[in-house]
Amino acid sequence: MGAKSPTPGPGSTLLVRLPNPLGDVVMATPLLRALRTQLPGARILACGAAPLGALLDGLDSLDGFLPLAPRRGPAGERAGVAAHAAVMRQARADAVLLLPNSWSAALAAWRARIRLRVGRGAQGRGLLLHRRLPPIPGPAPMTELYADFLPALGLRREVAPAELVAGAPATPLPVDEAFLAVAPGAAFGESKKLPLETLVAVLDAWHAESGWRPLLLGAPGERAELEAIAERLRAPAVLASPQHAGLDEAKALLARSRGLLAMDNGARHMAAALGVPQVVVYGPTHPAWSAHALDRTTIVRREELDCLSCHHQRCPLPDHPCMTRIGAEQLLEALRGLAEKEDGDR
Repeated sequence: MGAKSPTPGPGSTLLVRLPNPLGDVVMATPLLRALRTQLPGARILACGAAPLGALLDGLDSLDGFLPLAPRRGPAGERAGVAAHAAVMRQARADAVLLLPNSWSAALAAWRARIRLRVGRGAQGRGLLLHRRLPPIPGPAPMTELYADFLPALGLRREVAPAELVAGAPATPLPVDEAFLAVAPGAAFGESKKLPLETLVAVLDAWHAESGWRPLLLGAPGERAELEAIAERLRAPAVLASPQHAGLDEAKALLARSRGLLAMDNGARHMAAALGVPQVVVYGPTHPAWSAHALDRTTIVRREELDCLSCHHQRCPLPDHPCMTRIGAEQLLEALRGLAEKEDGDR
């Protein structure tokens, strides 16, 4: 099968099927950069959820982005595979890199009749692939795992920093004020989130100490959560409007911020790719999966707990210790360290 599936060269079209989580897409940008560098004559396209186009806008490592419609329910799954296959077919790609490990992503590429399909043989989907990457050995940064696709194309394996390009924010911010971006949500589940009272206490204390105004960021479905935080704060928070703002505005607002306080979520990866220092709270997930750009990242975690990295979306313990045992003072110490680094870089 490999003899019938040559490595793409100059003049060929290479399609990258992006992962679904926002943070993983950011961690795929070093792969896009390596493909551009090592295949300068190839046309490189990406496809994924429609909002991701704004996230990747401005990168010169891509020649185009193809939006994929969302799938909903069992019937939506079947229709979604057919629709995704149709989009992939329009790309007229010579090869596709399947970054998600899902069966549906591989099936869509197979139905699109792309001549070279590369991915991990997870979930028994190896028969749909031409070149199968080895299984994931254990927790590792997605930047490293995506670099494994390069040797499968006969290219040099390399890992570069993640990158994003930020434009001007649609939401105007006063130029003479300092802002701390805050991303309290987590699509993964409730187990990743700090208690509301802890978050409010640390934001009020940090504003009183540093003067940095909280800039609350979140997805459209997190609007009510952001409003609840803003209502309880004494600090004059800025609430980005998720129902109007896309990822392009989120990038711009993050780039305008002095730092970010976040859970283990996509905003952390966006900030890292934009060079914005972050304080990131970890509990049910393992930091090794997102261990890139750590020179500007401060990890807050209760290392003494033996239940860490459980990957439960809802904590089975009555007191949710990995989050409730993180106090405002521990977070304030991390923010002080962030501010010192940020001042040193200015």
